[in-house]
Amino acid sequence: MVKRIERSKVVGHRGQNDAMERAIAVSSGTVGSRGLYSSIVTTAPAGRTEVHHHGECETSIYVLHGRARFYSGDGLREVVEADEGDFVYVPAYEVHVEENASDREPLVVLLSRNCPDSVVHYVDGAPPASPAP
Repeated sequence: MVKRIERSKVVGHRGQNDAMERAIAVSSGTVGSRGLYSSIVTTAPAGRTEVHHHGECETSIYVLHGRARFYSGDGLREVVEADEGDFVYVPAYEVHVEENASDREPLVVLLSRNCPDSVVHYVDGAPPASPAP
């Protein structure tokens, strides 16, 4: 059966840290999903995640508002930036950091994964330094 998730039913939760809010729309807990997770994540200006990966889950990210910066690869030295309207793909087990590239505007993304819930595995290591403006 098709299910509608009304905007008023999507409740925000703290994300990986105080700079992030996660509004989960589709998950095992919200609609009984067995293989899909979708949420809207808002990151405060200059906010960023810890170093992490999502296990066997692949991730698709669509930038709704703002500019995102992602660090990945050996030593988190690979940097990818994405603007409103861009998609970003994060492969399974890819260690990375997500960051709001703006120090003035929030970053808002639509995130989907091929797993039924939010899966985050933290990795020891310091996040990379942000590039100079």
